[in-house]
Amino acid sequence: MSVIPVFRYHPDPVGTGSAVLSDEVCTVCTRPAGFAYSGGTIFGKQAEVLCLRCIADGTAATALAHPDGPAQLTDVGRRVPADVPVAVLEEVSQRTPGFLGWQQEHWMYHCADAAAFLGPVGWDEVADLPDALQSLRADLGALGVDHEEADRQTRSMHRDGDVTGYLFRCLHCGVRLAYSDAS
Repeated sequence: MSVIPVFRYHPDPVGTGSAVLSDEVCTVCTRPAGFAYSGGTIFGKQAEVLCLRCIADGTAATALAHPDGPAQLTDVGRRVPADVPVAVLEEVSQRTPGFLGWQQEHWMYHCADAAAFLGPVGWDEVADLPDALQSLRADLGALGVDHEEADRQTRSMHRDGDVTGYLFRCLHCGVRLAYSDAS
């Protein structure tokens, strides 16, 4: 059984659906993948099979680079706080498995750092998480959605539905953050 590398900002890529058990050979390192990346778009050259080892050590970002720079496995996001170091953004985009969302996925931040991605969620998973609900409302509010509609959309979320939430946790203070996306 292949060992899953430790990802500070994505602690359970298999549990979130961003990696699957695979006996195929990694396109980058040509070794058996063990666990293959299934987490979304690669912004760069494409790999038919990409192992988590090549993501973790940065080999994938270099080997799949596009003309503008290293490949990225996720979009670092919108509204990145100015106090988040560039090194953190590079780790998230180049050495952390991304995830699949309906539109353009993005990472969340808190306490001058990236938060850990915990996975897709629906209403049932966040109904008792007041910090995540506040984050969902704030994110929708920033997009111009009024409070009543934000609550309606949040209650309609399903982990595998047309409206899905994406849950994160601050590595420093433990606050849960979330945003939602629709098909």
